[in-house]
Amino acid sequence: MFQSRRFTTVATRSTQDRLLDAQSNARPIVQGESHRGAVVAIQEALCALNSGYIPPNGIDGYFGPRTFAAVDAFQREYGLIADGIVGMQTLTQLDALFSGDVVRTPVGVGVHVGVDRVDPAHYGSPMTLPSCGNDARAMAEIAGRLGYDTAVLLDEEATTAAFYALLNNAAVNLMPGDALLVSFSGHGSQLPNDSADLEDDGLDETTCFYDRMLLDDELNELLRCLREGVRVHLVFDSCHSGTAFKSILDAADAKDIATGHAKDVKGALAATSPQDLQTSGSVSRNDVIPITKGSLSKALDGEAPELEAVAVDRSRDDDVASLFGDLYVRTQVGDAKFADGTQVYATNKELYEAVRLVATKSGPGEPVPPTVTILSACADHQTTPAGNPLSAFTYNLTTAWAGGSFSGSYEELYRTVRSSSQPDATPQLGTHGSRGAAARVLERPFAL
Repeated sequence: MFQSRRFTTVATRSTQDRLLDAQSNARPIVQGESHRGAVVAIQEALCALNSGYIPPNGIDGYFGPRTFAAVDAFQREYGLIADGIVGMQTLTQLDALFSGDVVRTPVGVGVHVGVDRVDPAHYGSPMTLPSCGNDARAMAEIAGRLGYDTAVLLDEEATTAAFYALLNNAAVNLMPGDALLVSFSGHGSQLPNDSADLEDDGLDETTCFYDRMLLDDELNELLRCLREGVRVHLVFDSCHSGTAFKSILDAADAKDIATGHAKDVKGALAATSPQDLQTSGSVSRNDVIPITKGSLSKALDGEAPELEAVAVDRSRDDDVASLFGDLYVRTQVGDAKFADGTQVYATNKELYEAVRLVATKSGPGEPVPPTVTILSACADHQTTPAGNPLSAFTYNLTTAWAGGSFSGSYEELYRTVRSSSQPDATPQLGTHGSRGAAARVLERPFAL
């Protein structure tokens, strides 16, 4: 059995099983090994010990001549039989090194942002959402249980200055092998890309912090300050279009709830409807039917008033009931529309042009030093539902995570979340950074 976090926590269950087979010498790992996760685990361990064995950009999950040479060099240096085969002697030695004081235990920093309302002075309205704060707390709980030191920024606290401060602090303190987990839940938008970097869709994606939008160029520059070897996990539960609608209810559910509430409202209206001569509670017939002008003075003298003839208009009740039904659904999911990001940009053009100028100082296409794994709620051209108490994507993610019992890889988590998502909000999994970034999707998500 393994003792080190590297082989018990970062490795998926499937990878652990394959490594245990190798450790028992029942099935050693050799050139041509098909279990990429197991090869990544070995490559990561060798790289963490000495990048001279294998550099970070050499971690790719393929056991070829380069990995054979790395294993052989490690075996020679630690007095093992140098055969380039990963079996009992090699894995036992690696596990012992990572279990003891020889190798520094990695640390993690979690930054979790939830923006249920933004600054109306900047955006034009608060653009209220119901679930983003809860999403941030849920992601902070996942990070905390994994051993991350977490910070949560909610609403007025969730300014770009506060976010900059936390990431700059992480850039100073995180060393190779450490991890940064950033989650954001709130509105997202897109702006025309006027910078030199290349965007497939010609648009910059933005996340709406409380005080202003954070451009994707800015986030790229912030991550560029992190050291090579730091593992970055980004989780975005936000829309990436200018007309973001966030609702945990799909269209059919929303319609059913609106119809049901409208029916209740119509029943209440009917209970006090003069044409049906029905009353409810302390409401009497005379309370709901106007009296004639001619009988007003008599009524004031205490005589029985003459009542107006009231035209029956049932369609009005239907309209009112429908309106209240729609409003009820809206209270469950927050504002239905997100203000066009281009309008916010135009209103604050000087600010965003200055930000963009600073944020694009690096050359286009230049990779960031850390490895970055990105799990997002939808594609750039899509919107994603919010909800109550959690947004749909965070709900699906936390459900799949199952309190930490999920033992699969990033790819498996992605497939599970995607299978639970609406067709028009397709989660995305991507990597960015050095060549070794792509291999991260074979590891357990967020693990330190």
